[in-house]
Amino acid sequence: MSKVMVLGCGPAGLLVAHAVEQAGHVPVIYSKKQKSHIPGSQYFHEAIPGVTEVYPENTVQYVRMGTEEGYARKVYGDPSRPTGWEAYNNVYPSWNVPKAYDRLWERFEDRIIDVKEITYFQISGWIHVHEFETIISTLPAQAICDAPEAAPHFFDGVPFWIKEMPVPEIDRGRDIVVYNGLPEDHWYRWSILGERHSIETTVDPHQFSWSGDDWLYGQKAVYTNCDCWPTVVRAGRWAQWRHGVLLHHAYRTAVEEMKKLELPPGYSQNPAVD
Repeated sequence: MSKVMVLGCGPAGLLVAHAVEQAGHVPVIYSKKQKSHIPGSQYFHEAIPGVTEVYPENTVQYVRMGTEEGYARKVYGDPSRPTGWEAYNNVYPSWNVPKAYDRLWERFEDRIIDVKEITYFQISGWIHVHEFETIISTLPAQAICDAPEAAPHFFDGVPFWIKEMPVPEIDRGRDIVVYNGLPEDHWYRWSILGERHSIETTVDPHQFSWSGDDWLYGQKAVYTNCDCWPTVVRAGRWAQWRHGVLLHHAYRTAVEEMKKLELPPGYSQNPAVD
């Protein structure tokens, strides 16, 4: 069996570890051993063999308000910026991310090598000491960037804030995402997914006295020109730092990478689904 280095133990990292193990190889996970907090705006768009149910666990109703230009202006500050607006008016199958992550964490927790901070030089050392057939990173792209200060790489991103709230009793059991292009509202997305209720904005909510302090800060990854570590496979939106990459794409990326490795006898590329 081949050893595969996996960087990160968030949902994307453990999806990669799962794909590596499914293919008959050994994932060696390096990460700060801390379970990720998953905000309410995430769900799987397709089943993950061996992790989720085969059939959809729910359906998500997408709703649009306002215009595509208004939505793009609100999120990116540019009304001409391309978005997924055309897709935001439909019903889609969904699979619960927190539930799947709980299963993956239970399976891989004891195999995570706890590293307080992962740096470019640490990765170099691990590669030098151990014989890894493949390295797959799910860490934010900046974590493995080694560009000099004189010529830094560019990471285009949009700051956002997300607030989690109790699910209204009348909405329990339903999954819905509302995309808001109305200029009079500061928020751009409101959702109930997997019994988690949240609202998101790109306007710093702390300027509003009524908004409270319980907002989580993040960045929407859009684009980077970082080409450090070309031999490291980047899986997931944060690692690729690219708009449009979804969580299940990390699993797909790892599956495709494992196809490039020689399989041990008795293993199949298409394992049975739990």
